[in-house]
Amino acid sequence: MSCSKITFVFGFIALLFGCSQNNSSPSQTPFVGPYSIFGSYQELPQWSGWCVVANDPAACKENLQSAVNNQRENSRVTVRGHGWGLWAAIATPIENSGYDPQTNSSTLFGTTDCWLTRESGTACSGVFPLWLTWPNTGSPYSAISVAKPNENKFTDTHSAFSEDSELNATLAPIAETSDVYANPTEKSTVFTATPTYNLPALAVSKNCGIPIDQAQDLIDATRWQALQAACEDAGYVGVICADDTSASFCDGSAFVNQGDVMIATESVSEEAWQTLQNNSLYGGSDTLLNLYKDNDGDKASNQVASWLPPEFISTKHMFWPVKGCNPNAKVGEEGCRVRYGALPPWVPARFKERNYATDTTYIGYETWGEVVAIDTCGDACPSSNSATLKLAHVDNANAITTKNPKVFPASAFVHLQISAETLENAFTAADRALLDQATIWAYGDESQGFEAGDFLVVAAMHIITKEIDTWAFNSIWWSPMDDTLEDCELGNVKNCYGQSQAYGAVSEYSGLNSTDIGKFDQQVGTQWRDYYVLTDSYGIRYELDGTPASALSYFDNPPDWATHRPDGESVEQLPVSMNVYIEPVSHPMGTNCQNCHRRAGVVSGSANREYAVGAGMTSYQTAQCPSLLADYGSPATNSCLTNPWISNDGAWSQQGDNHCIADPITGVLCDGNNAYPIVNTDTSWFIADGHVQKAAN
Repeated sequence: MSCSKITFVFGFIALLFGCSQNNSSPSQTPFVGPYSIFGSYQELPQWSGWCVVANDPAACKENLQSAVNNQRENSRVTVRGHGWGLWAAIATPIENSGYDPQTNSSTLFGTTDCWLTRESGTACSGVFPLWLTWPNTGSPYSAISVAKPNENKFTDTHSAFSEDSELNATLAPIAETSDVYANPTEKSTVFTATPTYNLPALAVSKNCGIPIDQAQDLIDATRWQALQAACEDAGYVGVICADDTSASFCDGSAFVNQGDVMIATESVSEEAWQTLQNNSLYGGSDTLLNLYKDNDGDKASNQVASWLPPEFISTKHMFWPVKGCNPNAKVGEEGCRVRYGALPPWVPARFKERNYATDTTYIGYETWGEVVAIDTCGDACPSSNSATLKLAHVDNANAITTKNPKVFPASAFVHLQISAETLENAFTAADRALLDQATIWAYGDESQGFEAGDFLVVAAMHIITKEIDTWAFNSIWWSPMDDTLEDCELGNVKNCYGQSQAYGAVSEYSGLNSTDIGKFDQQVGTQWRDYYVLTDSYGIRYELDGTPASALSYFDNPPDWATHRPDGESVEQLPVSMNVYIEPVSHPMGTNCQNCHRRAGVVSGSANREYAVGAGMTSYQTAQCPSLLADYGSPATNSCLTNPWISNDGAWSQQGDNHCIADPITGVLCDGNNAYPIVNTDTSWFIADGHVQKAAN
């Protein structure tokens, strides 16, 4: 469930499903916290519903497992209540962060350039959530200094954009739609031509201590390694990561490079981190390759599964940058360079013409055509009649301006205002660079990037746990809550998904009652539910309202490839379940999180070789597993998934030839023409593709 507009890898550790659960204790002791400068590791609280810390862990797990193993109409309601508890708990304030529930404000590190007041003085708006204390997949905190060189930085205060260039309220689709009922067993059908986010010279200048003209010249000349060298020569090591073909900002200790406006953190539980370190499942390790040397997929599968304990949690948090507007500053000047933040909202009723199971047109947030305004000042600042997401330095995308937008206060989001002390002392130089580039992409060079007093609001998030054998997938996103079931009726799952009323916490389908909601509110306020919706994926074959998932719900006349495996065996369906801010940038809307994550090892090459890439490349829709929503079952027993791993001798291949192409970037491993299983996932997507780094000694 991860994506990046620059590079991304797909698949799931399919090896983990249906495998043994020998959760042996680690044999080594890796670096143990604090994993971040934000404080000692803070696990999910008992009230979260996480079975590991529940009053009765066995009963908690049994309830969830029963919903999956004995599926019935209310199974999804059961698991959704569990997911909501996890999400609410993620917003728990870090202990000793100076959090005040009455004002929803914090004082950790300091409050310079913040302006919220409370009885004890100035405070920063929002909360430092507990996940900031977790180990994450970026650069290990213990190996990096947050200090920066003392050289003066060069900045450019001249805007490269005219006022007229901002206005474009309707954004046309970027890619052409493929044939609606094209047969994926015969040709590739998924096209995801994405916008290109270019490295902003201003962000390089600010964070590398070089003049903006020099940075722009090196970018224009594509002299990537020279750009990295210039940054390092100025004393900024670990800010630019370059090779012969590209350059980008490196991962920081708090954030990883998502490659678009969203600012990502891929964090894991302490137990997950120790497991990955103990078993050398970090970037650069040959552990997985060695497991497959005997060409024994079952052996490798069971070995990997035995390492991952029930305490394993994998998350992905997506912040959205918002320029702060200080009541004491003049709009357009320092302290209030941009009056409103701008966030594209997902409104299902606007996309009713799309068929989620077949339409492969690019549908990332850049195409949604409108924004809501985010107000960090309130009545103390003059209002504006428009809000703009500039998408500056982005090819194949246009600015989105909405006249008279709906305005939401920052308090409508789980959010955090960043003080000068936090910006300078809690984040690394690479973290600051990632904040700058996201802010410049969103609001242009005139924003001067991310500055003290600016805000981070939560746009979306994944929470994945191994409490049950099949894993639990939950994902949330922010919603304006202004579409209705009349606009987009719940039964219309063919081309209407994410309805606010049905997917919210205050809903008959949420799995929560008023007591549950009151308990969560008492712990973390109401921000977790006011404007957030949740989707779940536990492998349950029922729609949100309890009706069975069916291909008839997504196709007028379901083609054979949508209802059968390539070997002819019929398959049941899973409902659509994905995050509108994260997944549509890389595949069609009509996917199910757990279904896609099971597809590691699926080849995207066919016997007639119409696919452009070699076998072993995972994909969401392939000749071997064509249906985006078919429940192909456990990889341990499903020939659709197991046969291509070692030898492609299934009925769909007359040649028994995988024509495997090894690719160290995507983790594809070959044994002659045959492909090894790809242990590379978004559930534990750091395994094999280098997201998790080796802990510092």
